[in-house]
Amino acid sequence: MVRQIAFAAFLACVPSMAGAQTTAQPDGAGYADPHCAKPQMNLVNPGVWNNSDAVASYNLKVKKFNQTVTAYDSCMHAYIDKANRDVKAIQEKANADLKQITERANVSMKVIQDKISLAVADAKSVGAALDQQTAKLRQR
Repeated sequence: MVRQIAFAAFLACVPSMAGAQTTAQPDGAGYADPHCAKPQMNLVNPGVWNNSDAVASYNLKVKKFNQTVTAYDSCMHAYIDKANRDVKAIQEKANADLKQITERANVSMKVIQDKISLAVADAKSVGAALDQQTAKLRQR
């Protein structure tokens, strides 16, 4: 009996679940990868510094490398922050959808349980009436 009620409640929710799937967020495979330019690790190679021009050139490369590392770090943090916000939004939507589905299922199950109660009461009254009729026939 409980299985029938659960199955009926599930069937009552199927149309709403189908509609929810069409508006669901895309799966993770479609989520964009970060587009952050990685620093060139080979840009800064310590070498032999014979003169001040070589030192100045090296210092310039280090400065450029540090700028690219800072830009990469900022870009990756922005990507990660956005991805975390997106995950939170997907979780909130999923929780809201699940709550709505649960509420619909509970309403459907309540309606079905009420109908079962009425059917049981009706069957008992019919059974009682039949018992009375049978008892009258036996008395004759």
